Amino acid sequence: MKNKIFIILIFLSVNIFSQNFGLKIGATSVTPTGNNDDFDFDFLQSLSPGYQIGFVGNFELSDVIILKPEFTYRLYTLKQEVLWYTNTYQIEQSHTTVSADLNFDIELTNSVSLIFGMGVDYIMSIDLATYINDFEETISLDLTAMSTDQLIDPFANISICFKPGRRFLFNIEYRHLLDNWGMGSLIPGSQLINSNNGSVKLHMLNFTTTVLF
Repeated sequence: MKNKIFIILIFLSVNIFSQNFGLKIGATSVTPTGNNDDFDFDFLQSLSPGYQIGFVGNFELSDVIILKPEFTYRLYTLKQEVLWYTNTYQIEQSHTTVSADLNFDIELTNSVSLIFGMGVDYIMSIDLATYINDFEETISLDLTAMSTDQLIDPFANISICFKPGRRFLFNIEYRHLLDNWGMGSLIPGSQLINSNNGSVKLHMLNFTTTVLF
């Protein structure tokens, strides 16, 4: 009986010390792609760095597999160039979101690992800036009419993690929106990429640093 208790205590101790948490900060950028010729989606033009901050868990399931739950606050901006008759609109649509991800870390070497998983984003607010020639208009959208399905978006995640030390991690992550978004009409006030079903895909790149405690 004592031997069984001793073994259980060792098992619990190993699991406690193999688990830690970290603070994750970094930059993010989102690029939309679609098949509507009225919308000009260009990867370089759409780059608009935002930021993110969050907490990440680091639970060692084995010598090479780590479970990484994450909770993140993120601000990203969608940039569009819309041609309507003879006018060109520059539109920046800033999203404030919180996300919950569940990822798995597979060690490739002592300093490099592959991370993959899934997550969901919840849209907290959307700010819209429209630029027409020298005129700028900025508004905050009312999200009360949006359904839960429109506010919550599922993502697939994959990233490469570099580990220069036991406490510091550097990630290059790609997140792909699993639901396609739609596009509004080209009348003023309705040029938005929106979360209704459509043909627009979102591609998110995140560059982050994590400090484990």
